[in-house]
Amino acid sequence: MEVAAWTELPPWEKYLVQVHAAAMVNPDRVFCHESAAALLGVLIAYPTRPVHVLTESSSSRLYKGVRTHTSVDDREAIVEDGIALTAPLSTAVDLARSTAPAEGLAYADALMRIDTAITRPRLLALNEDLGSGRGRQQARWPLGRASGIPESVLESASLAVIEWLGYEVPVLQKTFFFEGFEDRTDFYWAREDAAGEADGLVKYTGEFGDPSVAIIGEKTREDRLRRHLAGFGRWGWDEVVDYDALDATLRSMGLRPVRPRDTMKLSTLRRFGAEPPHETARPLRDGEVAPRSRRGRAVSRGLEAPGQRVSKTATTAQTAITTKAAIAIQSQERRIGASAV
Repeated sequence: MEVAAWTELPPWEKYLVQVHAAAMVNPDRVFCHESAAALLGVLIAYPTRPVHVLTESSSSRLYKGVRTHTSVDDREAIVEDGIALTAPLSTAVDLARSTAPAEGLAYADALMRIDTAITRPRLLALNEDLGSGRGRQQARWPLGRASGIPESVLESASLAVIEWLGYEVPVLQKTFFFEGFEDRTDFYWAREDAAGEADGLVKYTGEFGDPSVAIIGEKTREDRLRRHLAGFGRWGWDEVVDYDALDATLRSMGLRPVRPRDTMKLSTLRRFGAEPPHETARPLRDGEVAPRSRRGRAVSRGLEAPGQRVSKTATTAQTAITTKAAIAIQSQERRIGASAV
C-alpha cells in the first residue's frame, strides 16, 4: 500500500515528502535552497534532487540524498509548521546562485508572489552584500529580471527563453475587454499587436473540475482574442525546452527577433518542472520573519508562525510514506556514524 501511494504521488510531492522525512529525523535542521522553497509551497524540485540543509560544520557534503551547506553569512530564517527554513528572500538569492538561469528566475518570481515585501532591488542588494562571491555573477541575470508578475513556473521559463531567442520583452498579464468579456493574456507585444499564452496541462487534467468545461472555455476565449488581435500563439513545456519550436510559434504570430540569440544561456535550458502545479502558498504575514541567524542557525527555533500554514499538509498515505522515509534516513545516518568511529 505504501509503495502504491508513493508511486501515485506527483514528482514534486515526492520531493516534499523527502523534506518532511528529513525534518522528522532531525527537527533542529534549517532547510534551505530547493527544500526551503518546497516548504514554502514552490513545488518545482524532483525527487532525484537532494534535500538541502544548513550546517555549522566547516565543509559541505552530499550523502544519501541530503546536501549540507556551510555559509559565512547570516541567514534570515522563519519557522513553518515547526520546521526552520531560510526566509523567502534568502531562499531566492541562494537558488539564483545555484540553479540554471531560467530556473532561478522561476524560483525568484514564485517567492516574490509568496512574500510581497520582496522587491528586485532587495534581491540584487542581498546578492551583492553576501560575503561569499560564489554564484554572485550567475545570480545577477535572474534576480535582475524577477518581478513576481508571471503566474506560473512555465511563464517565467517562457519569459527567459523569449529574451534569449532575441525577441522584445513583452508586456506581462495584459488585460483586454472584447465583446463584453475581460480576458487577460500572459504575454503581449504592442507593436505587433500579438498575444501569447504559456499553457500548462493542469487545467485539463480534471484536478480543478471538468476538463471539458476548461477546454471549451479556453477555445471560446482564444477565438475571441484571435478576432481582435493581429497575432495569437500558444505553447507549452515542449516548445519552451525545444526553443526552436517556440521560435517558430513566435514568428507565426508576426514577431521577429530584435537582437541575436544568446546561445550561451539557451545552452543552460533544461526541463525543470515537467508539469508543476500552481504554487499554493500565500504571502507571509506580519511577525512571521524570525530574527537573523548565525551561520545559518534559526535563532527563533520553536516559535510557531501565525496564520495559515504554508507547507502542504500530508495525507494519511503521505504521512506513512514520510515516516518510512524518515526511518530509512535514520538508518543511513547510523551507518555514517558507525563508519566514522
